[in-house]
Amino acid sequence: MSDPSSAHTPFHAVAPLDGETIWFNGALQDIKLRGEWSDDALSLVEVASTRGRATGLHTDPSHETFYVLEGELLFHVDGMQQRAPAGQTMAIRSGVPHAFLVVSESARFLVWNTPGTQERFFRAGGEPALTRDFETAPPPDLERTLAAADEYGVRLLGPPPFAADAVATISG
Repeated sequence: MSDPSSAHTPFHAVAPLDGETIWFNGALQDIKLRGEWSDDALSLVEVASTRGRATGLHTDPSHETFYVLEGELLFHVDGMQQRAPAGQTMAIRSGVPHAFLVVSESARFLVWNTPGTQERFFRAGGEPALTRDFETAPPPDLERTLAAADEYGVRLLGPPPFAADAVATISG
């Protein structure tokens, strides 16, 4: 890995399972590209999560693009729902209300944000991962998430907009 302390090195290489890993809202997040490494042009985070994990309805100050590596997600974007199996890309404009739900047993996906400031929200709202074990993951810290959302311009609009039986219906 290149020196992460210097934002102005000519390149940054982050090996698998290397770099900064945090727990955020019950999901494991590996920060692959910090915003400052690209002069805040973009950030990249690899997320691993388990069935039933959902985000609340929210908007982001950045454009957000998801690429599903493994598993399946269900997105709720501006009142519409869209399934996203492995191989699917979802691009969501800044300011558009959205949420997602993990409907497969587990899921792994990449999240790009432009501009690249979103991983700062994840770091402020999460905590360093001392283990990658979901059984011992810390519970979500709502107060910390609310403070980070306020600081980084994420608007929390409400609870996850999915029916209680969405997991069974979608993954069926």
